[in-house]
Amino acid sequence: MKVKDRNIIIISLILIIVLGTIAVTIGSVSLSSIHVWKILVNKLSNKDIFSIEWKKSTEMIVWNLRVPRVILALLGGAGLSLVGILMQALTKNSLASPYILGISSGASTGAVISIVLGSLLGISFSPGVGAFVFGTFTAFLVFYLAGNGGYSSTKLVLIGVAVSSLFSGVTTFLVTTAKNESQLRGAMFWISGSLAGARWEGLMTLFLVLLISIILVIFKYRELNILIAGDELAETLGVDIKKLRFFIVIISTFLTGFIVSATGVIGFVGLVIPHICRGLVGSNHKRLIPCAILLGALFLLGTDTLTRMIFKTQEIPIGVVTSMLGAPFFMNMLRKNSYNFGG
Repeated sequence: MKVKDRNIIIISLILIIVLGTIAVTIGSVSLSSIHVWKILVNKLSNKDIFSIEWKKSTEMIVWNLRVPRVILALLGGAGLSLVGILMQALTKNSLASPYILGISSGASTGAVISIVLGSLLGISFSPGVGAFVFGTFTAFLVFYLAGNGGYSSTKLVLIGVAVSSLFSGVTTFLVTTAKNESQLRGAMFWISGSLAGARWEGLMTLFLVLLISIILVIFKYRELNILIAGDELAETLGVDIKKLRFFIVIISTFLTGFIVSATGVIGFVGLVIPHICRGLVGSNHKRLIPCAILLGALFLLGTDTLTRMIFKTQEIPIGVVTSMLGAPFFMNMLRKNSYNFGG
């Protein structure tokens, strides 16, 4: 590992610890960082190593609300960045991301449909399952349409944008026809993206899915490097393009579905972070993947922390903030023509 890469990893980890601590201390109830760490040590060790100097309500706020939120931000940011890398390797275009290709919008639509149908029929449908099913359907639809008449990465991005608009329209329609306030709140969560619903129950599953995805992708870094060089070269070097594309689609869809089921739609993380990381460590996926995972986690945590510092008494959807930050970056990439790997 190069010194530069090691420094990026070390700095990222330090910033994650610092921002994570700050994130747990801020909110409608301000807490002491010393108390936060004492509570964490006691909880993780399952012993009262430190004498209890805080209220029980403080411990509940730290352990049940704010720490899960921090962890969800880290997992969500890391996962979306990883999916962005996979999408961009597949399309050979750094404009690609789960948001741009419509996977996130499809997953959001599935979650909202589950909420609305469940309310109308009086049956409990899991929004997470709906998000995963529709996210998977959207991914295969986009790739099927893009492959019809000759596969093209440009066509893939354009079809993804069109499909994303279609599902966004469907979701908006469902929201406007929502019958009660509960439906409306649930639907808005999936549309705007939020970390407020973070709970320990779902974090372990998301962590395992992300961990397995990272391990599988890391072992494919050489093939991903070759894929970027071109399909003809990849086939000459013995890479099975169809299998690799199928692998990328499955991992991306699977991971995106789980993330959206926990956070709703959070845009531009998978677009912005891989692009920044290429500027820091280059396009070799052996270095790019760890960098993007850490910076993606840091970016989403930092964005959420900054938002909560500014709006302490109001919950601002994190997806709104990432879109406001990411859209200008996206337009700047287009203006500078820096969206291709050679750009």
